Amino acid sequence: MATVSKAPTLIVSGTFDAKTGARWGPYTGRTLARSTAARIPGIGHFVVPQSPCAQSVLAPFLARPTAPDTRCVAGLAPAPFTVTPDPERT
Repeated sequence: MATVSKAPTLIVSGTFDAKTGARWGPYTGRTLARSTAARIPGIGHFVVPQSPCAQSVLAPFLARPTAPDTRCVAGLAPAPFTVTPDPERT
């Protein structure tokens, strides 16, 4: 059974989360009438410690949960992924 609530809820997930998956954030919020889901691009499971944007969403939400500001999410993109050769193998 899904949790149903009218309490303000912030759902923060990282798009690279291999443990819980970012797609579950909005799904979780479907029965939470006052929920806001923020998906942070390029971040894994520990979203808030790794993302200044997630931190800037969470802190004001804790002070005023009725109006989370998620504007910083729109300007984010994952960092380029590169693989560098192991210098000891060349």
